[in-house]
Amino acid sequence: MAVTPRKKKVLGAVFTPKSRRSVVSPQKLITPTHKRVSVKKPLEFTPLGTRFLSPSRVLSSPFQIARARLHVSSVPATLPCREQEFATVYSHLVAAISDGSGSCVYISGTPGTGKTATVREVVSQLHAAAQDEELDDFVFVEINSMKVTDPHQSYSLLWEALKGERVSPSHALDLLEREFANPNPRRKPCVVLMDELDQLVTKNQSVMYNFFNWPGLRHSRLIVLAVANTMDLPERTLSNKISSLTRIAFPGYTHDQLMKIIQSRLEGVPGTVVDPDAVQFASRKVAAVSGDARRALDICRRAVEIAELEGLNNDSGDDDDDNDLFSSTPSKAGSRNDRYPLNFNKTSGKVTINTIKQAINEATTSPLQQYLRSLPLSSKLLLAAIVARIRRTGISESTLSDVIEEAKRIGKMADNVPIQEYLLVEPLYSGQNNVTMKGLRNATTQAARVLGLSAATVELMDAGVIGVESRKGERTGRIRLNIGDEEVKLALKDDLQSRGLGFSA
Repeated sequence: MAVTPRKKKVLGAVFTPKSRRSVVSPQKLITPTHKRVSVKKPLEFTPLGTRFLSPSRVLSSPFQIARARLHVSSVPATLPCREQEFATVYSHLVAAISDGSGSCVYISGTPGTGKTATVREVVSQLHAAAQDEELDDFVFVEINSMKVTDPHQSYSLLWEALKGERVSPSHALDLLEREFANPNPRRKPCVVLMDELDQLVTKNQSVMYNFFNWPGLRHSRLIVLAVANTMDLPERTLSNKISSLTRIAFPGYTHDQLMKIIQSRLEGVPGTVVDPDAVQFASRKVAAVSGDARRALDICRRAVEIAELEGLNNDSGDDDDDNDLFSSTPSKAGSRNDRYPLNFNKTSGKVTINTIKQAINEATTSPLQQYLRSLPLSSKLLLAAIVARIRRTGISESTLSDVIEEAKRIGKMADNVPIQEYLLVEPLYSGQNNVTMKGLRNATTQAARVLGLSAATVELMDAGVIGVESRKGERTGRIRLNIGDEEVKLALKDDLQSRGLGFSA
């Protein structure tokens, strides 16, 4: 009988038993039915109607429109009373950009005479001409010396504007000197506005000298517009080292020009908010002191605020209306147009001469103004000497010895008897009590210093009006005015004790 041979089992190979889990086919992951999966949407907030304040509501009152236009930060469509200066700066820049040459323009004038605003308007017009391909393209950079902590940082700002790289001031100086000394046909003209040049004064005047010297290099194509408050600052700080310098002077505004500026701001304001006589009165007051357009605008703006409050108080019918008027959140149903009609023109809510007087009194009766008026005569003489040194040299800092000499000169020239009898004399030592008043007057011509200035310096320094940097010697320390010189002049111009000290000039 034939038997089918069976296959022999292979016993040599050893197999590792597999786990049951690997044998079982993987199952699909199923979300349990008892758990709901929901996709969270971002929260949506429906804004309330009172959260939006349209410009029509904000500027619904003619007083609010007038206040907005009289603000010094408001940019007008045109710059009145500066047409001649605008044309001079514009023609000079167009010629320099078209010729591809360097130039330096020194623009001087008292604060608030429209120097910076005119230059910015000129640059804006030049940019428009460059976009219309009527003028070659150029680079513009504005360096405000009041915003830099160190004058040498101006080098870094200029190099960053030219190349887009931020480097240290010393490295930027080396790069700029190489850049302006070597020719480059692809270099664009660069217009630099250096505002508040008075603050760039250094020990050796290197910063001011470099910015005045670079435009004279052949391949620089650098145009510098230097704006300062002093007319002869380059001569006093650089000792006539700069030969080619174009000068443009901005005189202070007259009362007619200030009237035109204020009236141009008030054009289009509904109703007669400001009386023309009030505008003329404010213009004459400011023109007699400084011709500062910013101060005239501030006074008129404050007068509009006073008139608005008077008009609201007199025009309110009941307490409910007053609560609605001064509510911080506007109502959905109510509208300010009902409470501020555009034809609002009542005598109680109109800026008159008395309103302007009240605004001027507020500006001149601030705590600082009251403090300056209450100072002793020696402190006022010290302030007069500091202000005179600032206007004479154009530098904000002076040595104490120069201020003392200036105070002695002012005291001798002033027609002020108390100064000549009590301050411009040598101190009386023991044994000199029999000196006559005539001898004291004769001693004024040989007085070494003015009495009381040391105590006045300490008092003003403690009050924060001035800053004094102490040195080894008493008279070599540097002194600096921490407030505006116009503030001092405004506070003391009508002070009887300060007669003859130069504040009323």
